[in-house]
Formats: sequence, structure tokens, C-alpha cells
Amino acid sequence: MSFPAKLRRMGTLVLTEIGQLLTLDGPDAVDRTQSHGPGADAAAVKRAEQSARVVSNACLVICDGTVRYAGPRSDAPTLHSLPDPVRQESVGGRLVTPGLIDPHTHLIWAGDRSEEFDLRNCGASYQEIQARGGGILSTVRATTQASDEVLLQSLRKRLRYALQRGVTTCEVKTGYGLYPEAELRLLRIIRHAQEEGDVDVAPTFLCHVPPPELGGADTSERQQFVRSLCAAVPQAKALGATSIDVYCDAGAFTRNEAMQILQAGQQHGLALRCHAEQFTYTGIAEHAARLGARSVEHIEEIDEAGIAALAHAGGVAHLLPGAVLTLRLRVPDARRLLRAGVRVALGSDCNPGSSYTQNLPLMMSLACTQMGLSSAEAWLAVTRHAAQSLGCSDAGVLRAGARGDVVVWDADSPREVCQRLGDPLIQRVYRRGVAVR
Repeated sequence: MSFPAKLRRMGTLVLTEIGQLLTLDGPDAVDRTQSHGPGADAAAVKRAEQSARVVSNACLVICDGTVRYAGPRSDAPTLHSLPDPVRQESVGGRLVTPGLIDPHTHLIWAGDRSEEFDLRNCGASYQEIQARGGGILSTVRATTQASDEVLLQSLRKRLRYALQRGVTTCEVKTGYGLYPEAELRLLRIIRHAQEEGDVDVAPTFLCHVPPPELGGADTSERQQFVRSLCAAVPQAKALGATSIDVYCDAGAFTRNEAMQILQAGQQHGLALRCHAEQFTYTGIAEHAARLGARSVEHIEEIDEAGIAALAHAGGVAHLLPGAVLTLRLRVPDARRLLRAGVRVALGSDCNPGSSYTQNLPLMMSLACTQMGLSSAEAWLAVTRHAAQSLGCSDAGVLRAGARGDVVVWDADSPREVCQRLGDPLIQRVYRRGVAVR
């Protein structure tokens, strides 16, 4: 991941008068040996709070874009020992946290699907809308017709909006091209946005759904299409993709097709992701986890075997409250995952149809109130665990050597951010120690 020249600045930023500093630098919150008896959930919440590691009356020092110190003000380095120029800024007793990480988005698209919002609210199902030519296929048509410049400008706008919501690192999937060349086109546009934007972008090559004109899974045309996607993986990697993702469900790819695509990605060194068990159970979560998938995503219909495989492999479960709410799906039980030793991340799933939001703090609130996460677990899910799923070991945490991506909140504590249901509490955002909001 590259950084714009305007962020490659020398010098030191010192944030003082921090009421609470959420470092996320404590011990690992996941304990795969934990019991399932009384008190297990309370113990897990306690571990999450220890992992979150909150420091009161704190100071944060960022030198040349990297954290030098994050801890009590009494132990902070002296100003004269820091690289010049030194900028000292008070946050007035506010909460300071790492920049948020959105590990699941579909930010590059054209077109409008607001009519579908009303159709769903009047009883039409996701599958019925797609069968009428709406849904993903509607966005594919609009995206295909849009110019590169229109797509680039809209993506930049969405990335800027994400930044306003505290997101400094963001996964962006292709997926609204369907055919290999169209998906590679979207990767080229993502790369341009990545080079110039304030948000650090992790590009994913998404195999979304097979074009309906190819027929069922057993047709020669469909089999050739899957082979063409697999053949495009080296080009996708050359264009900057760090991951490959495939949607396996009714109306999307079959489990066998999805495994072919994931194996092609693995062969060429891409991290593996999978849209899994959203509407129907397919078994792909278990198979993808056994293959080494870094994340499985949605998982409303996951079974115990899938959870066990994910825990054993150390993969991350991406829960997407926006899609659950919009589509009225079964609400995933986050505690069930945590009891099994699975790390949980939260994403916006921002897309024009089923989760049109970039408000990651709202996703935290929904995960707490609807999915059973504690506030500390929700914070881990949009920082440290999301960073792990994207392979960004220096993001989502404030400790010496981490990237200096920081959010200042008009809040007294981390719990307040989760409680406030997406209220606009962000006062400042820094990326690599440079104010970007």
C-alpha cells in the first residue's frame, strides 16, 4: 500500500491532554481453550477490555508518520528529544483512538438502486429483485456504461466520506464488472484512487456472480467463464489486488466453482476471502477456512463445522450489520463465534443495494445491540481484528512502530462511541501524523 506524497512529511506531532487513549495494544483477546460454562462470556469481555488497553491522562507522539510513544503523559519523552519540527496540539480531554479500518466494502460502482429499497420494504425479496434484472445486475449495467473518470471521481468521493467517518484504512472490492476484463478495469481505477487519496486502500478482486446468460453451473459456457476468472488472477495481482474474494450462494457461484477461484488466488499469492453462507448454507465457509482464507464474510447461515474450521485456521469472521438490517436476514450471534475462538471484524459492506452506508461507528452500535458484542469487542472488530484480516500489522493499534493514523472524538470514553448510534462525534483525523480532517 503506497502513501501520497503529501503524507510523507518529516517532523513530530505530539497530542496532549488526552482524556482516554484507546491503544488496542493489550494481550490477544482470543482464547481457544476457554470454557463454555457460566461466566465464559464475562471472561471473554474482560479479555477484550484488557486487549483494548485504555490509558487515562495520556500523551501520543508520532515521529515521521510513525508512533513513537503512546501512554501516560508522565512517561512521555521530552519535547527537545524529538525530531524537529515539533507540533504540539491539545485535544482538550477528548478520546483518542487508532484510525478505523473497514475490511469489507464495494465502493466502486455507478447507478442508483433506491427504487429497490422501496420494493424490498413492500415485500420483494433480494432474489426476486435480482430475477427481474435488478440487484447486482442493475449496478453492473450502470458501471459498464460509466466512464473511467466518472467511476474514479465517485470512488474518490466515497473514500473522502469514509475518512469523515474516521476510516483511515479501507478494503475496496471490484465485482460490478462480472467478466474478467471489466473487473481488471475496476482494479486499474482503484489503483489510481489509491495513489492519490487520504485513505489507505486494500484492493480485492471480487468474483461476484456469473452472468445469467451463461446458464447453469454445468454448462460449458459457465465452466469456461470460471476458468477465465482464474486465468485473470495474475493480472489482478499485477494491478495491485492484495486479495481475491468469491460470492458463493444461491444465484452466485457454486461451492465447487468458488473453490476453483480461491485455489487460483492461493496459487498466485493473493489472500483469500469469501462471501459465505449469507442467504443459504453452502458449506463454503468450512472449505474456505480449511484452504487458509484470511476472512469469511456475512456468515448468517454458518454451521458449527464452519465455525470450528475458522477458529482452527485463525481466520477472521466479517460481520456486516448493515446488510443484515437492510435485508432482514438472520442476525449472526457474535458470542457463538467468540466462544469458539473466532476473531470478529465489522465492515460497512457499503454498496448501492443492500447496505448503503459508510458509517462504521453505526455498525459498531448495531453489533453491540443486535449481535452481542461488548464495546471493547466492537472496537477490536474495527481496528486490530480488521487489520489482521487485511494483513496490516501496523494499523489498528497505537504503539511504538505503528502507523500514526489517529481519530480524536468528542467523547469521554470508547463506550460512548458505541452507545451513540452513529452520531457525528469525530473532531479530528490524522493520517501518518498529518491532519486530513
